[in-house]
Amino acid sequence: MRKLKLCLNELLYKHDLSIHQLHLITGIRRATLSELANGKRQRIQFEHIEKIANALNIDDINDILRLERE
Repeated sequence: MRKLKLCLNELLYKHDLSIHQLHLITGIRRATLSELANGKRQRIQFEHIEKIANALNIDDINDILRLERE
């Protein structure tokens, strides 16, 4: 079985950003970003993926999402 993983912590580290800074750039609530980063949120809106990708200049969705074996 595979599970889709949002690589938000890795992206924040790579871009030297905090959740608060990403919140300021994207307008996504800090609580939402924190839940996404900690794997506590099971769903993500496409709009949020788009905002994160635009804020971090990401062109490849594989930099944001990854399929992993459970």
